[in-house]
Amino acid sequence: MNLIRYWRRIDSTLLMAVLGLGVICLLIIASATHANMDGQPGQYDFVMKQGIFFVGGLIIAGGSLYFDYRKLYRFVPILYGINAILLLVVKFAGTSALGAQRWIQIGPFTLQPSEFAKIIMIICLARLMANDKSGFQTWKSLLPVAGMMALPTLLIFIQPDLGTSLVFAAITFGMLYISGLKMQLVKRAFLAFVVVFPLIWFFVLHSYQKMRILVLFNPDVDPYGSGYHVIQSKISIGSGGFIGQGLFEGTQSQLNFLPENHTDFIFSVIGEELGFVGAIFVLFLFFVLLYRTLMISRSSGDAFGSLLACGIFSMWLFQIFINVGMTLGIMPVTGIPLPFMSYGGSALLMNLLCVGLLMNIYLRRKKLMFD
Repeated sequence: MNLIRYWRRIDSTLLMAVLGLGVICLLIIASATHANMDGQPGQYDFVMKQGIFFVGGLIIAGGSLYFDYRKLYRFVPILYGINAILLLVVKFAGTSALGAQRWIQIGPFTLQPSEFAKIIMIICLARLMANDKSGFQTWKSLLPVAGMMALPTLLIFIQPDLGTSLVFAAITFGMLYISGLKMQLVKRAFLAFVVVFPLIWFFVLHSYQKMRILVLFNPDVDPYGSGYHVIQSKISIGSGGFIGQGLFEGTQSQLNFLPENHTDFIFSVIGEELGFVGAIFVLFLFFVLLYRTLMISRSSGDAFGSLLACGIFSMWLFQIFINVGMTLGIMPVTGIPLPFMSYGGSALLMNLLCVGLLMNIYLRRKKLMFD
């Protein structure tokens, strides 16, 4: 096998965008966390752990190129079973933090199965939809999709993790849309949701989830509780101005006014320390990432590969839109991380696996002949 020829065929534009986001991620996490641990032995633990996951994820993603993604088609039942088992383990033996039970402790690291469930369900849905030639024109044709998504969505929702449940919905809709979903069904589903929303509000949503929705319209309704994050985030971004206050110089982040500044609200730190220019540059890198993902979906030589790329595109687009909107106060606080930027080993590994899968699809869009 001619390795040089092999690596020359990868999507270099996509790779450069990912590397750019990765470097900025490490700089911002270092800036966001160093002051909060000033003088302690583990002052840069967060950025070191994220760096290890980033390098490890790139190696795994690169190694995955030698495995033909089309072989995943046969392993869907096994992947679905592994996914269900991991989510059940979280339910009965997982560790808790911030009022949610979402992690499995493995030595010094924590694994969040719900993150890997995203890519697993994309693979499972891609096989199911690639086999369906009906175009999903009736409610009956949607039953297999609903049946496949029901168990993992329920197990994640009860953790509770409403954010990931919404990501699942976005992934499913995006993949159904490219598969020929009849839009009349979407309109009817939306009307049904409006009708049953009062029941969801009173009997399904937790009190803190209700408050997050109310805070979206008026952060001052709970300025020292659910609204505090949004208020501080908007102050942070606004104080950054055009060119920002500089790395390690943001007042809201460095003085610990901004909660979760290295995870859910990392974009607020970008706005404060790198300003409008830095925020736009990060959004440009996300645009390149999404554009290349969409192009890979369109150029794929088979329905399975096209649906895989579409699922990844839908997941990233939804998470970027919701997370950035959340920091600006135009979306509810849902705990959805910003891809490649928010601190978290499981999320970063999952996203880099998606990059490896996209490169795999791009590499094999035409039949390759190796020496």
